[in-house]
Amino acid sequence: MRALIPRIPTGRGVAAATLATAAVSLSGCGFLMGNAFDIEVGECLASVPQDGEVFNVETIDCAETHEGEVYANVTLDDGDFPGVKKIEKTVDARCSEEFESFVGIGYNDSELEFTSLYPTEESWNTWDDRQVTCIIADPEGTTGSLKGAER
Repeated sequence: MRALIPRIPTGRGVAAATLATAAVSLSGCGFLMGNAFDIEVGECLASVPQDGEVFNVETIDCAETHEGEVYANVTLDDGDFPGVKKIEKTVDARCSEEFESFVGIGYNDSELEFTSLYPTEESWNTWDDRQVTCIIADPEGTTGSLKGAER
């Protein structure tokens, strides 16, 4: 399996539950376990990954209470693995840029948080993984989409 590592920008935290790695569906609650590489912009996450390698995420209908929503998928440049520090710097800049166009106000003016899932060295080299998934988060939980929330 491939893994992604979530990153929370320095100085701002996101409350989140640890994710299970089994791919199961929990019928009654509306949760579905999905591959972390397959989540699309607009999909909502029951909880936001906090740290470590992530293989699966719990997606949920955005009408249900959830912590996060995918607001951008960006692609890193090809080449040799640039190292974690360079990826983190690039990811913070790219997700920050995408934040304002999704929420309607800049990250520094918002009460919302963001985190990201990005390639590990193994997924970069083995699966040619270059995708970064930017996730907007409301630590208090929210219902509905945060697109255009302006908060």
